Amino acid sequence: MHFLRILLVLTLSCQLVRAAQEDVADATVPEHVQSLIAELDHPQFQRRELAAKSLTGQGVVVIPGLARAAESGSPEASVRAFDVLQKLYNGEDEATFEAVEQVFQRLKVDEHLAVASRAERAFDTGSETRQKRAIAKFEKLGGIVHFSERPSSERLALGRPTIEYVMLGRDWTGGEEGLRLLGRIEDLRTSITQLYIIRGINISEETKLDLLAELPFLKIEHRGPARLGIRGSHLNDGCIVIGIDPGSAAELAGMKIRDEVIEIDDRPVESFEDLIGIIGEKEPGEQVPIVFRRGEETRRVVAKLSGWTRPARPNAPLQQP
Repeated sequence: MHFLRILLVLTLSCQLVRAAQEDVADATVPEHVQSLIAELDHPQFQRRELAAKSLTGQGVVVIPGLARAAESGSPEASVRAFDVLQKLYNGEDEATFEAVEQVFQRLKVDEHLAVASRAERAFDTGSETRQKRAIAKFEKLGGIVHFSERPSSERLALGRPTIEYVMLGRDWTGGEEGLRLLGRIEDLRTSITQLYIIRGINISEETKLDLLAELPFLKIEHRGPARLGIRGSHLNDGCIVIGIDPGSAAELAGMKIRDEVIEIDDRPVESFEDLIGIIGEKEPGEQVPIVFRRGEETRRVVAKLSGWTRPARPNAPLQQP
C-alpha cells in the first residue's frame, strides 16, 4: 500500500511538471498562432488547409508551436505541422531556416519513431541549402573553399562540383569557433578533403581532434604563406610536377608538367614533401632559384612566390607548396 502511494505521488508529480512545462510553452506562442495550430486537426479538410496556409505565412513566430504539434499532436496535426515547418525551412529567410533546423535536429532523436523519421527526412532535404549557407559564412570569415574543375560522377549526380580543399589563410577571422561551420558542409562528410592551415593561424590540437571526430574524411595539413603553384607526385621517388596552376609563380618561371624538381633555394629536393617544407619557410614575394630536369636537359630558373588568395574560378587541387 505504501509503495502504491509513492507511485501515485510520483505519477501526479510528473503530470504536474509536464503541465507546467506546456503552460510555459503556450505562453511563448501567440494566441492567434495557437488557434491556427489547433485548426490543423479540425474535422473539416478546408479548415485544416486554410490553417496550414496561414501558418506558412506567419514566419518564425510559429515555429515553437509547430514544433510541439509535430512532436506531440495527433497524427494529422503532426504531419501538417511538419509540412508547414518544411515550407518554412525551404524559404529564403536565414533566421527561420536556422530555427527550423534546430527543431528538426531535436526531433530526429525523438522517442516516437514516426516523429523521428519525419524529422530525419525533413532535415536531409536541407543539405544543399545548409551547405551553401555554411560556405558563404566560412568565406565571409576569411576562409577559402576551393572547387575542382574536373568533373566527378558523384558530384554531377548531386548537381554541384567537388570541393578540392578548404583553407584557413591569413585573412581568417573566425577563430576556432568558426570551424564549426565545416560540420555543416555535407560534402566534407562523404569524401576525402584537405583542410590547409597557413602558418600563423593558431588552432588548438583539441579543436583539431574534435573536428576530425566529426569529419573523419577531413585531412588537416599545414602550409606556409607562400606558394609556388605546382602539384607534385606523392607516389614516385623524386618530385615530379603533375600539375601547374595558371598564372602561378611556377608557370611564370617557365615550369611545365613532367618537370622533375631537383633543387630549390640551393637545397636538394628528393620528394614533394621536401619541396613543401622548403617553400613553407618562405614569404610571399620572395624569389627562389629552382633547378629542374626536363628530359635530358637540366634548367635553372628563378620564381617569385605568391601568397594564397581566393581563387577567381574553380582550380586544381591544393597538393602544392
